[in-house]
Amino acid sequence: MARPLVRDDTGVSTFWSLVGVLLLVAVILGVYYAYIVPRFGTPPLRAAPGDDVQVNYIGAFEETGLVFDTSLESIARDNATYPKAVTFSFRSSWNTYNFRLGDPTDAQRPVPGFERGIYNMADGETRTIVVPPELGYGSANPALIDVNPLLESVPVRLTMNNTEFLVRYQTQAFSGMNVTDPFWRWNAFVSISGNIITVTNSPDPGQIVRPYGLWNAQIVSIDDAANNGEGVILVRHLLDPSMANHVAQKSSDGQVTFILTDVDPEAGSYTLDYNREVVGRTLIFTVTMVHIGRLF
Repeated sequence: MARPLVRDDTGVSTFWSLVGVLLLVAVILGVYYAYIVPRFGTPPLRAAPGDDVQVNYIGAFEETGLVFDTSLESIARDNATYPKAVTFSFRSSWNTYNFRLGDPTDAQRPVPGFERGIYNMADGETRTIVVPPELGYGSANPALIDVNPLLESVPVRLTMNNTEFLVRYQTQAFSGMNVTDPFWRWNAFVSISGNIITVTNSPDPGQIVRPYGLWNAQIVSIDDAANNGEGVILVRHLLDPSMANHVAQKSSDGQVTFILTDVDPEAGSYTLDYNREVVGRTLIFTVTMVHIGRLF
């Protein structure tokens, strides 16, 4: 009698085992490439010569941290977090700073240190750029830095001709008139002998005066007979170090004439700097790239 056919499942079992292993490998590879292997997308566009860039910035002095310029209105209005330098100017409108990198004909081109710091920045990137004086606004002119004594000696009597009197007091001189000193704002008496005009300053001891109209000073003493009859008025400027970089004289059009940059009680001096405030200083810019425009 013929033997009945017997089913052999060995081959089928091996096939499905292989399929299971392949599926497991596929799942493992999928997880590996999806979550473990880093994805490499399109590299970001980075600023290069010839690009039209738009940036926002905050510019401050390294020495004091005072903000001297910004493109952001929110920063301009926030004096608590971002205290301002005396030359800071509040504008009527606030916009991103736009210029073409590396274009010497662009009137909006920044100082070299700022421009160099922009290279290779990507959209949305924020960077801190340190600009030393040689890559910024240059070195200060020492001839424009004036060091003065805190205890100042002023003559009681001044002699001058009519032209000098007119320039100083803005009026014609005549004997017996009283004038106000244009700087110290104290009273003075005028007498004339021939072509010589003598102005006798007459402040009161202890009187408070306002040099440049910016700070207080006090009359310490008056010696009417000192210096062979010229007389000496000693005036003490009531300045302290905390006032440095916070006091400035401005012209009628708002331009800064000088800045009080130092008060040294030990040396008995104060310093007025007639250079522009940004000159001779290291500048710190916090810059954010807003947009990069590239033709090709």
